[in-house]
Amino acid sequence: MLRNSNNIKINRKRIYFLFILFSITFLLIIYRLVFIQYLNASEFKSYAEFQHIGEFVLDSRRGKILDRNGVELAISLNERTVYANPKLVVDSEYESKILAEILELDVENVKEKLDSKDLGFVYIQRKVSQEKAEKIVEYNLPGIYFQNEARRYYPLNDIAASVIGFAGVDNNGLAGIELQYEKVLRGIDGKAIAEKDVFGNIIPGENNTYIEPVDGKDVVLTIDSQIQYIAQEKLEEVVSEFGALSAISIVMNPKTGEIYSIAAYPGFDLNNYQEADPELYKISGISFTYEPGSTFKIINIASAIENNSVSKDQVFDLASSIRVGDRVIREIFRTYNASYTTEEIIKYSINVGAVTIALSMGEKTFWESIKKFGFGEITGIELPGEEKGLFYDYKTWPASTIGALAIGQNISVTPLQLLRAVCAVANGGYLVTPSIVKEVKLLENEENENKQIEEGNRILSQETADALKDMMLAVVEGGTGTRAQIDGLKVCGKTGTAEKVNKNGVGYSEGRQITSFIGFAPYEDPEIAIIVVVDEPQGGKNTIWGSTVAAPVFRDIMEFSLTRLKVCQ
Repeated sequence: MLRNSNNIKINRKRIYFLFILFSITFLLIIYRLVFIQYLNASEFKSYAEFQHIGEFVLDSRRGKILDRNGVELAISLNERTVYANPKLVVDSEYESKILAEILELDVENVKEKLDSKDLGFVYIQRKVSQEKAEKIVEYNLPGIYFQNEARRYYPLNDIAASVIGFAGVDNNGLAGIELQYEKVLRGIDGKAIAEKDVFGNIIPGENNTYIEPVDGKDVVLTIDSQIQYIAQEKLEEVVSEFGALSAISIVMNPKTGEIYSIAAYPGFDLNNYQEADPELYKISGISFTYEPGSTFKIINIASAIENNSVSKDQVFDLASSIRVGDRVIREIFRTYNASYTTEEIIKYSINVGAVTIALSMGEKTFWESIKKFGFGEITGIELPGEEKGLFYDYKTWPASTIGALAIGQNISVTPLQLLRAVCAVANGGYLVTPSIVKEVKLLENEENENKQIEEGNRILSQETADALKDMMLAVVEGGTGTRAQIDGLKVCGKTGTAEKVNKNGVGYSEGRQITSFIGFAPYEDPEIAIIVVVDEPQGGKNTIWGSTVAAPVFRDIMEFSLTRLKVCQ
């Protein structure tokens, strides 16, 4: 009996202990429930929502960039981005080897990402091809996932590369039209607020919220891709033939300001822009500044005739040199006095004659005339990175400056600035604003936003423009620009050969020249204006001139452009 009594006491103690233990446990559970559901409910609710509710970005479609004929210059392709949830990766060593082999990555790098167990998301590689993505899918790797992303693709590779520009890995425009029209092309991303599973995928449900993305608009350029192609090809040829540093050309409608081509060589492949020298990203036609040399005589003589300082038929008795301030300006091939008309000064590019004409205007009048042509300020074209050049106020000029300006020195211009100015001769006296964007294509329910072409400001009379046009015709028909002639067509033009300023900014360098040619056609009703600039072509003595280097390039581009645009059938 004693033994049974002891057992009963022990059992009772056990029962009491278990009762107290369960009571304490029950009270703790009750407390925990009260703590979670009442005392700290809002905090735990936010944790739950964070784990189960996701906010997903719905990418908008980036608009296309097209040439004037609808040829695609920039489009977006759907590609796959590979990412991982390291917490769900089973065998990081095995999976990293597979991924590294298919994606051509460093295996240690990939393994380091997969071993980041404190992270729930890491990129493995963004924007991979569908082919590579499908190979990875075949292995069914735990913790490895895909998401769709758009990659910018440029079908014509290097055609108009610096003008089109490029978009980065996040689809943001970084250069050219891609940058200038970023807001138009990019569109507006949408948003989805929805329940998600453990893998981060959306769980369909009635309570999910969707804000649809607004796709970007397509931008249509005035560029003609075929003219652009020919221009780039001809620039590559001249750089190769003469061992030049670079070459630039612009093809423009002198009446409307529409740009058919802005070309430069060397260039780069837009689909591999990361491999190119960033200097090549610049749009040379609007960023390269140089002293224009004899092509500037067009501006000089047009200004003098417009201001009645000289007449178009005036005759000048000219020495072989002339002193202006502390500088003596000489003819290159003439050592004797000779008489020239105003037209012949342009036709044969007479330096002393150009200086004499500039002096007849005086500093203030000449300066005011140059300003009217738009030098010293940007043209207003819809492209980033435009330079305004250098053109100083006449009040700061040393005595020799007017003489230097007369022959295209002591001023820096861009190719587009000079072409725009000469277009005022071609179109009867109007300074037009160059344009590279033809239209922005409309989305549904939008009002028309097509650009209207402005007439421009009159800066020359019709009479002055006609007089200069005749002089530029004489240059090509029997002057320094005969290599720009096109059979059966009257072409107007002007050659330019300018020594480059020394790198220290003092004096000029022998053997370092910029050769150029500028002109328009047809003479009767100009529809196309072109400038060609070649930087530091190399060759024998007295062989490197605007007439020998740049004029043939001008001719080839002009001949193709006239046919392409059906100006001459």
